[in-house]
Amino acid sequence: MTYHTTCRNSSDFIEAYKQARNLSELIKQNVNGNVYPYSIFYVYYEMYVTMVNQVAINLSVCIFAVFIVSFVLLNFNFMSSVITTTTVLMITVNMLGMMYLLDININPVSLVNLVMSVGISVEFSSHITRSFSLSRQLGRVDRAKEALTKTGSSVLSGIFMTKLIGISVLAFAKSQIFEIYYFKMYVCIVLLGMLHGLVFLPVFLTFFGPSRNTEPIRTSGYKTIETEPTERDPLI
Repeated sequence: MTYHTTCRNSSDFIEAYKQARNLSELIKQNVNGNVYPYSIFYVYYEMYVTMVNQVAINLSVCIFAVFIVSFVLLNFNFMSSVITTTTVLMITVNMLGMMYLLDININPVSLVNLVMSVGISVEFSSHITRSFSLSRQLGRVDRAKEALTKTGSSVLSGIFMTKLIGISVLAFAKSQIFEIYYFKMYVCIVLLGMLHGLVFLPVFLTFFGPSRNTEPIRTSGYKTIETEPTERDPLI
């Protein structure tokens, strides 16, 4: 039987658990039978040993799912789904950077918020990308302007403002878990999503946006028309 020295914080508990596991593996090599460490605090700190791997796996699966769903819902346009997924990935990476700056640890609560941020980020990028891909303008710059004009206001008012107002009440919460892991993280998600969706994405589309939609526009009657823009942009 072995004993731990006094553990004063979470890092000490996690390190103690790792050392106990290593010791049990060494003992298992010399005896016949199962050897495993046990202490009452292992139940609470065992998850932190694999937390980084769980974050990587969960975020990878979510981002891959975003690509598949975007590919289907954006009319099987590969480039549009790649741009949407790239924007979501950048927002997620920036969220990890903001967590470091705000001293927010990776734990089950922050992991859930990171997974949710992937889904929320899709709202800020998919609508702009779809509007761009359906634009009838010739140049990418004009198509980005049209997409931002038609869809940008909806993203700003319908997504950014509603979410920001909804989470603002959490600023008055007395509980630390609501103040840090919900208010601060959700504010970062909304602000980063807005900046990427309304600032970065239109500029990115002017350089790497999908090709112009050349399919005819069907009206409510039996006639089929196709509109052509009057101005030509050099970036095509």
